[in-house]
Amino acid sequence: MTQPKPNARIQLEIVYEDARIAIANKSPGLVSEPGKSHRADSLLNAMIARYGGKMLQLGERRDYGLLHRLDRQTSGCVACALDPEAYDAVRAQFEARSVDKRYLAVVKGRMRAGAQTIELNLEETRVPSSEGTRLVSVVSKSGKPARTDVEVLATCTSHTLVACEPHSGRLHQIRVHLAHLGFPVDGDPIYATGARVLPPSKAEERTLALHAWKLGFNGPSGSRIDAIAPPSRKFNDVLYRVGLRLNA
Repeated sequence: MTQPKPNARIQLEIVYEDARIAIANKSPGLVSEPGKSHRADSLLNAMIARYGGKMLQLGERRDYGLLHRLDRQTSGCVACALDPEAYDAVRAQFEARSVDKRYLAVVKGRMRAGAQTIELNLEETRVPSSEGTRLVSVVSKSGKPARTDVEVLATCTSHTLVACEPHSGRLHQIRVHLAHLGFPVDGDPIYATGARVLPPSKAEERTLALHAWKLGFNGPSGSRIDAIAPPSRKFNDVLYRVGLRLNA
């Protein structure tokens, strides 16, 4: 990753901040870090504009403070470190899968009330896309173990609101697991019922109803950090459209 340029024009919502850690509520459609098609319009560009030299001094080896990433279409909590020791301490927890993550998702279909655990191995592969190829995950016995806990929060005739806790960090894990059960995330442009990978499409992209709601880990000084990101307006619009309601 080349050194990100600050971009103060990007709207930024901070849901947790101290002298060493900052957690932003990433908007849907915003990429997490600069790339080939998004040189200066990523969340990291906005964070650099706010925290400046603190993050730039971390350098490429520490991803300029970016501790993890969300897919472009996924909204919610993204954490950044503001000094090297903070980065190393929290990044180690991400790598050890000891960070608490809780997502909200609106899925197609009516799930039965209660909670369940999905354990399906996932394997990454490349498939054709409108921009060449794209990396996806498929269910495969030879893949890496992946576990997701799913809890039903509300249902209506056609959709279900669920909370998901991934216990492994596989690509598109929540989306593939839910689609494999027959309940794909509403607006998912890649995975359909049965975790079938959709063909390339140039159709207008709908909102992916997946939101990184809560994020918790031990701060670099030992205190607990728990952040909550309010769902975006687009996520709430999906709830309204299908007839669901997110209670406090």
